[in-house]
Amino acid sequence: MKIIKVEKSFELCAEAGWYGYNVYFDEKAGEEFIRALAPMGELLYMDQLRAPFFRVQGPGFLIKGVQGDNHLRIGVENNDTQLLQELLKKLSRHPAAV
Repeated sequence: MKIIKVEKSFELCAEAGWYGYNVYFDEKAGEEFIRALAPMGELLYMDQLRAPFFRVQGPGFLIKGVQGDNHLRIGVENNDTQLLQELLKKLSRHPAAV
């Protein structure tokens, strides 16, 4: 999977100090990709749902999405663009994202 586009989310949470970004990939997120996100933070993967949901939470960030979608959302605290860039690098270097 390769990142093909990153855009600022239209659903802003700026009043709470969080900024969202939508990240689009050239493939759909599968179980292998989702499970491999665990080293980035605390992974919650609800694979028993009809549309399996996942969330990865770490210091100053939150990543969430749905298995089978070609995109996910990243929230960063205080619009920390350096943290956002670090997360994007990890996602693009991710073994399941190659």
